[in-house]
This record gives sequence, C-alpha cells and structure tokens, in this order.
Amino acid sequence: MKISSKDNPLVKYLVRLYENKKERDESNKFIVEGYNLVSEAKKQGLLDKVFSIKEEDDYKDAIIVTQDIIKKITNTVTPEGIIAICNKKKDLNLGNKVLYLDSLQDPGNIGTLLRSAVAFNFDTVVLDECVDLYNPKVIRASQGAIFYLNILSNSLSELKSLGYKIIGTEMFGTALNNYKSNDSKLVLILGNEGHGVRSEYLEFSDINLTIPMNSIESLNVGVAGSILMYELNKK
Repeated sequence: MKISSKDNPLVKYLVRLYENKKERDESNKFIVEGYNLVSEAKKQGLLDKVFSIKEEDDYKDAIIVTQDIIKKITNTVTPEGIIAICNKKKDLNLGNKVLYLDSLQDPGNIGTLLRSAVAFNFDTVVLDECVDLYNPKVIRASQGAIFYLNILSNSLSELKSLGYKIIGTEMFGTALNNYKSNDSKLVLILGNEGHGVRSEYLEFSDINLTIPMNSIESLNVGVAGSILMYELNKK
C-alpha cells in the first residue's frame, strides 16, 4: 500500500495521534519515530502499523509514504523516514522498585528518568499529574526504555498499604550516604522541576532523602533521580 496525499484520512489520523493526548488515550495507541524505536516496539510485540518512505526488509507490510507526509506527521527536524503506530502495553505488573514522578513537566527529564529506571532496576513507574508519557518528546528521550517498564497509576497510600517503603526527596532531608536500607520493596518520589515534591507527599513518606553536594544548591531532576536510583539499587 502506498499513500502520497497529505489529505489521506489515515495521515490525518496519524497527525491527531501524534499531537493529541486524548486521541492516544481513547485509541490506546501512540506513535514512535526512527529505526531504533520502531525496532524496540517490534521486539516487544507492540507494533500495529509501520509507515516508511521506502520498502523495508524487516517490515514487509510497511505502508509506503512520502518524506513530506512523514514531516507533516512529526515535528522532528530531520526525520529518519520511518514511523509506527504502537499499542500500549497491557497486563502490567507492580514490581519491587517503583519510581513515582510527581508533577514533572519536562519531557526530556521524564525520558532521562525512564532510561535510568531501566538501568538501575526500577521496573515500575507511576506518573502523577505529569506531562503525557506518550508525548513524542518523552518517547524520543526515553530511547526505548518505555517498552521495558510497567507504567501504572497506583496512589502512594495504595503502595504503602502493600508494604512499600515510601522515600521522598527534598533539599534538607536525610543525607543519601547516611541512609542504610535493606527494603526489598520501595517507592522513590521525585518532584516537579520548580517546586519539588509536594509537601503532603513529603509528610506521608517514611523518609526523605537529599544528595550531599558542594557549592551548588540543587541538581536537575533527571540527574538527581538517576543518582538516587543508582545508590538505592546498590543498597
């Protein structure tokens, strides 16, 4: 199948899916761009339809489209020439290490944290009033990590009732290097880029940690969260 018109109904649907969270939520689908992300989606069995500017040996059923159509659908400056519709993961499980993101709004930060979560054995992520997980900028920044995580919506109270230790983060908490833990089930809360973790969550936490630093007051949440996950994974 080939599509050459930007007015094709399928192209218009792809634009809506790319740009509109409501469309993604209602269809339970999202779009990935580039060979790496399309390949990761294929490995996880989540591919629905592939669109490419040329025939692909790995995707025999790919729909051929023009480069102009790819540019119309995406906002990438130099798109690779391949995109795909993916199905959202189903039958997710609650793992032992949970990353809880409180009101993060920068897609790059979330993507970075998703990659670090996979790297440091935090296999479950909860997004609480954050930018949409399936925002194309988050997907690109995650570099495929999204396919290896359980994305759930459990509340902190639910997690605590299930025996998880709740760990908040703040500027004047317990120093990370002084924290000793052998908790097999834990939740790490990271807060909004400007305001940090909301006060009621800090009060609810079992402990609030801080990273000891020289000269500067704070780190980018993506950097700080990665350090915390690395250290908690070691412990």
